[in-house]
Order: sequence, then structure tokens, then C-alpha cells
Amino acid sequence: MKKYIVFVWALMVLVSCSDNNKVGNVTLEENEEAITTYINGNPQIVKGFKETDGIKTYVYQKEYYEDGNLLKEGPLKEDKRHGVWKSYHRDGSLWSEGEFVDGKMEGNTTSYHPNGQVRYNGSFKDGIKSGEWRFYDENGELLEIKYFTQPETADTIQ
Repeated sequence: MKKYIVFVWALMVLVSCSDNNKVGNVTLEENEEAITTYINGNPQIVKGFKETDGIKTYVYQKEYYEDGNLLKEGPLKEDKRHGVWKSYHRDGSLWSEGEFVDGKMEGNTTSYHPNGQVRYNGSFKDGIKSGEWRFYDENGELLEIKYFTQPETADTIQ
């Protein structure tokens, strides 16, 4: 009986050790932690961190769909989006990618149809649409071009 109890205890230790970095059906890296989770146990927001002198600094973030598939990911600076962020369709294909500076969209952004064709591309300045934006159908045909010159103002030429 003692051997059986020791065996069960050892098995439980092994199983618990192997699942230390698993949240729901998502396996986390060593320096990642789930910030929020869905009711089903899968992570909603996961942040990666560096630890220096016992102080955690978040350096990137991942967001997930409720089923555990990756929704978006990108780097952080002072806990704000900073750098290139990518979003994904539920099937894992790229949905969009765009640049952030201090939590605001800045620079070029591109969004894709589920078949991989470009849906639109344009740019942001200080979090506001700026300049020429091009919109395409699922076959890659240009639908329209809009020019954004002031916040919430667009001139369409096609």
C-alpha cells in the first residue's frame, strides 16, 4: 500500500510540474503570465516580462480568442503598445499589422482578407488616420482611395 501511495504522489508531482506553464489549453513561456482569463480557463491576455532586481517589466503582450487561438501580439514599452503589432483571424492567418508609438497607432498599417489578399493599407499620425488609404476587394482589385487630411475627414476619389 505504501508503494502505491508513493507512486500516486510521484505521479501527481510529475503531472503538476509539467503543467506549471499551461493556462487552459495555452502553454506559456517561462517569463510569461496570464493577466486575465476567460471563464473556460483559457488566457485572454498574457504578458511577457523581464525581471531585474525583483522588478517585473512587461515587454510584450499576447491576446487570445476564447478558444485559445492567438488574436494579437506585439511589444510593450512602459506597459503601452510600442512597435509592430499583429492581429490574426481565428484560423491563424494574418489579419492586420501596424505600428504603435506610446500606445497610439503611428505609421503604416495593413489589413488582410482571410484569403491573404490586402483589404486596406494606410497610415496613422498620432493615432489618427492620415494621408492616402487604399481599399481592396478579396481578389486584390482596388475599390477606392481615400485621403485623410484632418481628423474624421476623408475625401474619396474612387
